[in-house]
Amino acid sequence: MAKGKKNTGLSYEILVQAIFQAINDQEEVANLIVERDKTLQGKTTPHQIDVYWKFEKTGITYETIVQAKDLQSPVKKGQLIEFKGVLDDLPGQPRGIFVTRSGYQKSAKTVAIKNGIILYELDERPKPPNTVITTLGWARYEAELRSFKIQPKNPGQKPVEELAMGLNITVYEPRLTSLKFQIDPAWLAENPSTGLTDQSRISLPALPLLQILLHDQNQAPIGNLETVLREELAIVREEKVSQKHLERAFSGTFLGPGYTGNGFIKIKNVSFDVEVEEKHKPAHFNLTKFVQLALREIPSNKTRTFLGPKL
Repeated sequence: MAKGKKNTGLSYEILVQAIFQAINDQEEVANLIVERDKTLQGKTTPHQIDVYWKFEKTGITYETIVQAKDLQSPVKKGQLIEFKGVLDDLPGQPRGIFVTRSGYQKSAKTVAIKNGIILYELDERPKPPNTVITTLGWARYEAELRSFKIQPKNPGQKPVEELAMGLNITVYEPRLTSLKFQIDPAWLAENPSTGLTDQSRISLPALPLLQILLHDQNQAPIGNLETVLREELAIVREEKVSQKHLERAFSGTFLGPGYTGNGFIKIKNVSFDVEVEEKHKPAHFNLTKFVQLALREIPSNKTRTFLGPKL
């Protein structure tokens, strides 16, 4: 909302009306019209209702009133008590629904739960956070084209339509366990003073894999553990498996004293188990004519998404 612009609540009421009309249309309630700015006569006084609908099914009358509040701060307890007063004054015990985009204070939720008032948050669907991939992970991107259309209320008007592209993202994060080096037994036989055996385990310090260097026989760095593991994980990626035991053999390769605590040690191989965690991120469409809306029920957090006009 632009700074200085008066918030009349009108656009938000229209949006809420359209959303609940769409919901009721999907649930195939015959000839149900969702009305806005309806005046209902209570037992003691008339009440202006933001959004309203009433229908009959199997001989039972269902009546619902909706309070739509486009607020900048969470709804307070007093606003729910006031809404309850409207419900109590209307004959026929209508169902009450409260909708806002700003959330609810804890005390307001308590009043709603005790009095059977349904709470919703309706706001633009937030843009997904940036995709984060670790140095050993990878991702698959899949483009999706979709046509979005909103039917106008006037049957004589053409639907408003927009074509947009989104990206479905699948992130693969490998989890490594049982990472260990095997000492070269021939080198051990030639260097008995180390006190090590081919069953000795080398405990690596808590350093980034990129900083765990590998050396040649002249003690010159020739690579690092992260590069080696990434090359082995390429096998997992190519085979499209979720679990695998991997082993990389070395020739003339040493670990330095910074990691072994026992001088340069010749290693025969490194082995580890890998389990790949798969995370799917559905496509988010950047639209110019519409916004993607999320209607979230409180406290169940059940969410339904819709398209609506930009406010």
